[in-house]
Amino acid sequence: MNFFTYILLLFTLSCTTHFSAFAQSKFIAKKLAAKDLHIVAHRGAHQQHPENSIASIKAAIKLGVTVVELDVRSTKDGVLILMHDKTLDRTTTGTGEVYNYTYAEIQTLRLRESPHGAPTSIRIPTLSEALKASKNKIIVDIDFKEERKEYIRTAVADIQQQGMEEQVLFFLYDHTDMSSLNQLDPKITPFPRARTIADVSQIVESGLTSIIHIDDTFMDVAYLNSLKDQGVFLWQNTLGEIDDLAELEGTSIYKSFLKSYPYVKLIQTDHPDLWSKVAH
Repeated sequence: MNFFTYILLLFTLSCTTHFSAFAQSKFIAKKLAAKDLHIVAHRGAHQQHPENSIASIKAAIKLGVTVVELDVRSTKDGVLILMHDKTLDRTTTGTGEVYNYTYAEIQTLRLRESPHGAPTSIRIPTLSEALKASKNKIIVDIDFKEERKEYIRTAVADIQQQGMEEQVLFFLYDHTDMSSLNQLDPKITPFPRARTIADVSQIVESGLTSIIHIDDTFMDVAYLNSLKDQGVFLWQNTLGEIDDLAELEGTSIYKSFLKSYPYVKLIQTDHPDLWSKVAH
């Protein structure tokens, strides 16, 4: 059973009409209309702060980037927290799987400096705390890492409780889940990953979102440029090799990237500070 189908059985809403989530989000539309190129801070601005921390969110906001990407998992007792890995070992003072800990136990742990650094005094934030820190300031991209997908309804409830439905992108690894997310809450913008050009076309035709994650293997430049002209926002990563080269050789690496991928409007990076120099 598709995981969103399962969730819909648990979390049926009265509204079943499919609207364009992107068209309804005035906050996101205003942010994306403000400039031609947008930077996404992957796990927050975490070069000087622990990843997925309130400090990294605030640093991203201070940099003036458009989007902050945050990873979400659940504790044993169903509290959603910011955490990329399945285990606590890399980024915290704890060990073992996140889901083996209650929220009270998680609160006794502290985050580590990025990457693989010394312990800090910073605790692991909840999704609700992260949303509150971001409210009215930055678009939040939620990458839902939790394997127990029934907790998606908890994420939606947290978003609704903060009144941030129109400020959130919800990343989907499978673009066919868009309509199901739309039924859970049509105000939350689905943000699907396209794995082929055919996927891109299907997403555009659905009318459910104008923001699409693509890869550097998509070489149909004419088609992708035409989408940019139509107001579709294409998102691509420079995580890994490109970011590493830019750190060593400077922002000329990023300028070359833009020449190679002129249709990209949103760029996710581990170095939002460096990219911001190019984007501005």
